[in-house]
Amino acid sequence: MFHHHNDVKFKKIIDEFILSSSDNESIKYVLRNIDFQAFKLGISFYQMMFILIQKDAIQNI
Repeated sequence: MFHHHNDVKFKKIIDEFILSSSDNESIKYVLRNIDFQAFKLGISFYQMMFILIQKDAIQNI
């Protein structure tokens, strides 16, 4: 698991996911909402994604 949202590999995976999802309107809508929530919290999109992934991982233990 990644230890920080600034991990180069983490950012690359997120970027690849975004690019591979460019034709999926549902995913684009969710990603826009995540970006907006990150903006409201004053954090980066990557930080928000990191938080959401960690939260999901903890809930699924």
